[in-house]
Amino acid sequence: MDYFSRWILIAVSFALLSCSKSEAPPIARDYPLKQLTDRVYVIYGPNEEPNKKNQGFINNPAFVLTSKGVVVVDPGSSLQVGHMLLDKIAKTTPSPVIAVFNTHIHGDHWLGNQAIHDAYPNAVIYAHPNMIAEAETQGEAWLKTMLTLTTGATMGTRLVLPSTALENNDMLRLGDRHFRVYHSGKAHTDGDLMLEVVEEKLMFLGDVVVTQRVARLDEGDFKGNIAAIDIALNTKAVHFVPGHGQSGGREVPLAYRAFLSMLYGSVSKYYAQGLSDFNMKDKVNADLSAYHQWAMFDASLGHLISLAYLQAEAASF
Repeated sequence: MDYFSRWILIAVSFALLSCSKSEAPPIARDYPLKQLTDRVYVIYGPNEEPNKKNQGFINNPAFVLTSKGVVVVDPGSSLQVGHMLLDKIAKTTPSPVIAVFNTHIHGDHWLGNQAIHDAYPNAVIYAHPNMIAEAETQGEAWLKTMLTLTTGATMGTRLVLPSTALENNDMLRLGDRHFRVYHSGKAHTDGDLMLEVVEEKLMFLGDVVVTQRVARLDEGDFKGNIAAIDIALNTKAVHFVPGHGQSGGREVPLAYRAFLSMLYGSVSKYYAQGLSDFNMKDKVNADLSAYHQWAMFDASLGHLISLAYLQAEAASF
């Protein structure tokens, strides 16, 4: 199927899905809630792309218990994922949700805002100002993308945008917990927000770091992403929660840093030798043999090489 035909099919599929006003069923699988510290809980989504089977749930929604209420981080890709998260919260504490943090623009992390807002309309939704601006222009496209990729499993989701902006080094006290914001510039995107829960010695990384997975960098920068990881590593955090994949200690950001460094270094090396991005692919693939089992590696490598090539080319001028 050629490019034009594929997009015709996507457009037709979305039109058919949009004819229904009904809400799609709840998330079918019972994803376990994992407690990382006394106050922090995470639900790990499958390390996949959004599809009909996973109903669009692929990220790591999390929440933090404070003396004033619950703070949510990245409530997921849909109304359905948001409801699943709220159900886990209700089984953990009777406290209300008082705040939500959205780590970046990709819809699998924040379209679940709707569920939180419907249940707790006074909860403040925070994000970096670049992410807020992007959500205003890209939000509808993300709704359509999730609906199409999941064959309607996110039906009923509507946009609830973050409304309160946070900048680098902002510190919020929410109840008895302090939340410090980090934004170092363009990394995974140009609106990434990393969040340190100071008393828990824990860092939410968004997709600046993912585990055993390859993340997109279409709106990002290899060197900027590495720099953001270095900032996270220089904090007092000992627990690190990636946007996708399992949490852990310093080995989690260090592993993804090593991947980005090796990929960009490999592409830069072959660029200096005069190879095109196409002609260097097999060589880069061999250099990255340690990562061949990571989710989305095969599907993403060619595109990431092209992005790294363009950035290496720009750096040479």
